[in-house]
Amino acid sequence: MCRNKVLFLLGFLTAIAIAACTPSTLPAPTETLPAPTPTSIPTPGPADLQNPGFEQQDDQGLPAGWKVTGDAQAVRLEKNGHSGSLRLSHTKDQAYRVETSQLVYGLAEGWYTLRAWTRSSGNNETYLALDCGQGEKRVYVPSSMPGYRWIQLVVSSEVAGGECTIRLSSFGLAKSWVSFDDIELTPGQATLSVLGADISSLKKSEDLGGVYRYSDGTPADAIEIMKNNGLNYARLRVWVDPADGYHTKAQILSIAQRLKQHDIKLLVDFHYSDDWADPGKQNKPAAWSNYNFEQLKQAVYDHTYDVCSSLVAQGTPPDMVQVGNEINAGILWPDGRYDQMDNLAALLTTGYQAVKDCSSQTRVMLHIAEGGKNDMARWFFDSLPRRNVPFDVIGVSFYP
Repeated sequence: MCRNKVLFLLGFLTAIAIAACTPSTLPAPTETLPAPTPTSIPTPGPADLQNPGFEQQDDQGLPAGWKVTGDAQAVRLEKNGHSGSLRLSHTKDQAYRVETSQLVYGLAEGWYTLRAWTRSSGNNETYLALDCGQGEKRVYVPSSMPGYRWIQLVVSSEVAGGECTIRLSSFGLAKSWVSFDDIELTPGQATLSVLGADISSLKKSEDLGGVYRYSDGTPADAIEIMKNNGLNYARLRVWVDPADGYHTKAQILSIAQRLKQHDIKLLVDFHYSDDWADPGKQNKPAAWSNYNFEQLKQAVYDHTYDVCSSLVAQGTPPDMVQVGNEINAGILWPDGRYDQMDNLAALLTTGYQAVKDCSSQTRVMLHIAEGGKNDMARWFFDSLPRRNVPFDVIGVSFYP
């Protein structure tokens, strides 16, 4: 006969019976026990959002499935959506602060990316935010004027706890507006290898009393603020002899040291002018105005090498250099104009060589404007390689 040994765990007032029997004495099972039900684990997939296109409204005229916090009178469903009939707008004749949000459940662990189509009048502080338990991640909505064009914004966050909150938040001046549509939340992380800004005017702004603040109003160094919001590349333009004394080699050297302190890469933008150079004007520096073409090439080399080598000497070599700014119409008119393509090729090659002689690891960019004009871009970048112009990177200004 089988005997049971009983062990009492007095501290927990629990009794556990341990059978001291041989296998041969165990009775045969009379029925098959059901297999345990496995625990349901969410698998990565697009989140099931409620009313992501804002086509449904509740009995108060607000977007169904979304929570409104703040000034509900600033929330409207308006015609002319991005893909459907309606869009969500935040707007009011008076200043307003409002947030439209949605809590999403049942998400797998890992990264998720929020995408939304937006357009904005400006004159507001509006952002798209995603909070998945690891702290809120934001991307701010830029003005899309003129033209009422839609812009898709993206922000990613890592899920902890199986849920995320989507926030569409606006703090606007009177009559300002912002619209949202076609919200998506999908697995994966959106990353940018370069997240940059042109901060060429920072020194002038600071000298004129400019103060920079975090969104909560705390003042701080502008470069620190940008770094803490994801900036990893900064562009600095350089002019030869500017009338106001800014955008010179001296300012570039100073700002470059500050960028290095924050581990931000440096792109130097040579305009080869005393002022703005762009497709509408590529004026020679006054000091170069009477140079013949050979002297002009030498001036390009000397100026480029001087700025680059000065950066190298102080321990802040440029990571990238633009040889000219928006150069689809050429540089240093009339000698290097687009209808003097052989001359333009020679000038660009000279600039490239100056950079590589200074810092062989620095990348050289050829930068054009009018990025939406495919025929122009193809003509430009077909013409230069035929003339053996070397470059490492194509840069395109795009103003839709």
